Amino acid sequence: MGLHIDIYKDSRLGDCTNGGVTSRFPVMGLTLVDVDGPFEPSEKYPAARLVTKTFGGDTTVRIVPEEEIEKKSWTMFGGNYGATSDSRFNDAVSKLLGSRFYGALPIHDRVEYY
Repeated sequence: MGLHIDIYKDSRLGDCTNGGVTSRFPVMGLTLVDVDGPFEPSEKYPAARLVTKTFGGDTTVRIVPEEEIEKKSWTMFGGNYGATSDSRFNDAVSKLLGSRFYGALPIHDRVEYY
């Protein structure tokens, strides 16, 4: 079970994800499977997780689709953000950061293949 989040993108730029999860039809949002909520992942709301990274003592949080985590892909920000008005989202991010959070997070669903 998890929490649905919405995808926010700038349609003027086109797809900057290189075919990432958030660019695929019929994806409407994502299901954060590591945040308490009433929803199961589905074709319209694929599974994703909150992932932390620490650089020089500063911790950042991003959203990464579960399929890319399972493949151990090197993911990048593809221009899209994820958020919801549900306070469980902000509470989960705040817990990971150790400080209050309110807003949207970058979705890292761009993968480049060489």
